[in-house]
Amino acid sequence: MHENLTRIKAVSKVLDGLKQEYVFVGGATVSLYATDPELAEEVRPTDDVDVIVELASYGGYAEIDEKLRELGFANDVESGVICRYRLQGIVVDVMPTEPKVIGFSNIWYPDGFANAVTKALDAETSVRIFSMPYFVASKWEAFKGRGKGDYRTSKDFEDLVYVWENADDFAEQIIVAPADVKDYLKSELSTIMNSDDFSEGLYAHLSGGYGGKDANYILIKLQQAFEIY
Repeated sequence: MHENLTRIKAVSKVLDGLKQEYVFVGGATVSLYATDPELAEEVRPTDDVDVIVELASYGGYAEIDEKLRELGFANDVESGVICRYRLQGIVVDVMPTEPKVIGFSNIWYPDGFANAVTKALDAETSVRIFSMPYFVASKWEAFKGRGKGDYRTSKDFEDLVYVWENADDFAEQIIVAPADVKDYLKSELSTIMNSDDFSEGLYAHLSGGYGGKDANYILIKLQQAFEIY
């Protein structure tokens, strides 16, 4: 099992003590979208594990914070990140679905949480993650916010390319996705996916680089997903 999934499993075992639903998001989950589980060994290692919980007020977040500390999570004060904890040496960000609670979030967290799916890590452990359309939408939103338009160096864009390359059913899942997330992705990506910068970003992160799969392989998948013919 890849170290990202090993960390998720360890965090999940402890989070079950919350007795409250939680969903894993972010780069640590990316290999769970690959059609071939063997590809999990090729994914980039992440620095932390991201989790979201459904909360609508700061008071609710304060209660969660207390429960987390009772379960063994320690506030990572030195990081300066309000939602960051450490558990068994693992950096864990526990974020609310609503941005007003701690001042930041992702616009796709509420709907992603509501439409989460269950994925097996192994025979013993299953976790909740975003369905593929909401993972892609949340990652694209994250890229817009912190990627500075640099496709080649962005870890968020790298995660997107991994999904586009390794999820054989990507187009099918987008086609049947709820209209709001499908329309968002089509609006955001259809206008830029044929740009030189976008193609260079694909080659920067495709397995094998310029000697691997052609960027057209991804572009065709995107065209199929957004039904652009």
